[in-house]
Amino acid sequence: MQTYHIVMDDDKLGVKPEVLFSLYSSIDANARALAPADIRQELSISQNGKIKTRFGIAVSERMAPFLVRAVQVQAEKEVGMSLKSYFYKLQEQLMAHMLGPLDQTMAVNIKYEGKLI
Repeated sequence: MQTYHIVMDDDKLGVKPEVLFSLYSSIDANARALAPADIRQELSISQNGKIKTRFGIAVSERMAPFLVRAVQVQAEKEVGMSLKSYFYKLQEQLMAHMLGPLDQTMAVNIKYEGKLI
């Protein structure tokens, strides 16, 4: 099984780690609900122990489309542009993995210069 690994470093986003954890939990639950039962365990979203705004995602090639859809649903729910942009960036990174080489871990650092709504 091939697995994609993505790290999202969200310290510049200005959102509390508890809020991000809640949003990632919602994405995780939604992706698992969309996926067939036999591949639901092929997704792991984890919060960094030291840097609470950093999240790691490990997802199989088979589970990735369901995760992309769950991220899109979350992005569409967001009212503020900062979180909406953040989740679209995450979706973009997932899709880049799906269409590109699998042997590289991608790290993304989100910097938001505007005001959170």
